[in-house]
Amino acid sequence: MILITDSGSTKCSWALCDKHSNILFKCETIGFNPYFIDQEKILETLNNSGLTEYKNEVEKVYFYGAGCSSDEKNKIIHKPLDIFFKNAKVHINHDLDAACYAMYKGKPNITCILGTGSNTCYFDGVKIVENGPSLGFMLGDEGSGNYFGKIILNYYFNNKFSRKLKQKFENDYDICFSEVMKNIYNNNRANVYLSKFFPFVSTNKNDKEIREIIYKGLTNFFETHVCCYKNHKNVDINFIGSVSFFLKNEIIEIAKRYDCNVKNIVRNPIKDLIKFHFREKNTFVKS
Repeated sequence: MILITDSGSTKCSWALCDKHSNILFKCETIGFNPYFIDQEKILETLNNSGLTEYKNEVEKVYFYGAGCSSDEKNKIIHKPLDIFFKNAKVHINHDLDAACYAMYKGKPNITCILGTGSNTCYFDGVKIVENGPSLGFMLGDEGSGNYFGKIILNYYFNNKFSRKLKQKFENDYDICFSEVMKNIYNNNRANVYLSKFFPFVSTNKNDKEIREIIYKGLTNFFETHVCCYKNHKNVDINFIGSVSFFLKNEIIEIAKRYDCNVKNIVRNPIKDLIKFHFREKNTFVKS
């Protein structure tokens, strides 16, 4: 059996497949981002998941995760997976790899991730060329769930919302300044906490105030992470992630302002990632 995994900071999708690419079991856990999780939490999560029933039968694990962009960080994920799936060979790669593989349709393209965090790269079909890397939720993540969460909280506490919108926000969230500060500054998953406020953006996107926030955020994203590629007007641009899924129309509109062509927007790439593995990687033959 082969286990293919796509993980953001918020959630992780697991798909157990047989040698014919049939999905035998699927589940979701919290995201395994090495910047915000440790070995103990990973093992605890795995032991409380449905994967325990299959762990000894897994031959290979292909894990693609946010934050898995260096050997040092990859070890944080690799070790507990190696312990849990003791009979499997474990491969750790970046979530940008998963996004590119899942979205590749035979032509070079710009691949974007807009979920809890954000990132982009140019994929030529063989290798990834990164430009203007993600700087995380403290310094970057433009256009992401946690980015919009920060803006929403800033507007709320600084009384920038109209009375009507402020009331809507209070109806949706039991908001308390001290609790917000605690969850941001004393929480190793602060980026995930901030992204919990993104649904307020997506469900109220027809409100004038929220639309301004959306367009500013997406404009910032395009100018920083898409227009940095010299050929951004000449290749297709693909998006993956919940934020891009819920702001699909707005992304397409902003893209037109920059003469960009948005090709595909997918919320979760796991099915396309499985197809890639069995079509291109021939996973049961290659190591």
